Amino acid sequence: MRRVSAKRLSLRGNAGFTLVEALVGIPLGLVLIAGIYMTFKAQQDSFLAQDQIGTMQQNLRGAMHLITRDILMAGYLTGLDTNPHSLDWDDRGGSESKRAILIAGDNINISGDGIKDNTDMIVIVKASDEGRPLESGETATGSQITLAEMDVNLNTTGKRFGVLVKGDLRRADFFEVRSVAGTVISLTAGLGNTYGEGDLLYRADIVIYRIDEDAASPSLRRKNLGQDNGYQAVAQDIDNMQIRYQRSDGTWTDDPAGSEANIRAVQVYLVGRTPSPQRGYRDRTVYNFANNPITNPNDAYRRQVLSSTVKTRNLGL
Repeated sequence: MRRVSAKRLSLRGNAGFTLVEALVGIPLGLVLIAGIYMTFKAQQDSFLAQDQIGTMQQNLRGAMHLITRDILMAGYLTGLDTNPHSLDWDDRGGSESKRAILIAGDNINISGDGIKDNTDMIVIVKASDEGRPLESGETATGSQITLAEMDVNLNTTGKRFGVLVKGDLRRADFFEVRSVAGTVISLTAGLGNTYGEGDLLYRADIVIYRIDEDAASPSLRRKNLGQDNGYQAVAQDIDNMQIRYQRSDGTWTDDPAGSEANIRAVQVYLVGRTPSPQRGYRDRTVYNFANNPITNPNDAYRRQVLSSTVKTRNLGL
């Protein structure tokens, strides 16, 4: 019987790949690795897309909650004043004679105004939660309010708007503060009524919503002229805002100028987009809403439209 030496067995055990095996195996290995990478990349892209879509939806819901909450209170107590007041209501320069309830801005398209072209804006006027009944000896007449103490905190540096309301809620006067000396407030215009003990004094809010014109990262911005707090981004990546208004006869309009007190509902459309472009995606959708849709954006951002209809319970009183 033939015996095989240990040295020959060892050499056979260490035998490697032949050149043909290597030439076949390496490409196959590369194909396998490429397949694994493509699967991983597809899953990663899907995860990132879903994460950004979730962020977009949260931004939309948060923005809609804020704006509908304010619209719901439009004209609260201030709507009892039926007279127009001359003021730069929309903070764009120049004065407009409007009632202190709700002011619309339809399809704004002015270069350099800080507002994204062809978007809407809205101004909501309402009494704030800073107020109280007038006490004995406190009066408001002509262009002057005399208080026992300045706990309502009206001033000329920020909180310069207010509303006086008769105790029976039949009449009111919206006003702007001109100066303050101790507990005496001087107004920019005379009051239409005289107020005393039992009547109500509130600070007023003038809330402005608009879309910033930053193309790289548009946002819904909010400012309260009644607090002079500057514009603050309340929701990032809001691409467009369109608003319609329903009259008391049921018809809808995009611009209720001159008939704001006749509004019974406000329909808000917000368009959100993902924070970043999506690989391999192209948005060719035509977004049909209100009177100025986004026509075929043809970019790599995913978008979603959220709408809400709000009843204006404080208008038309």
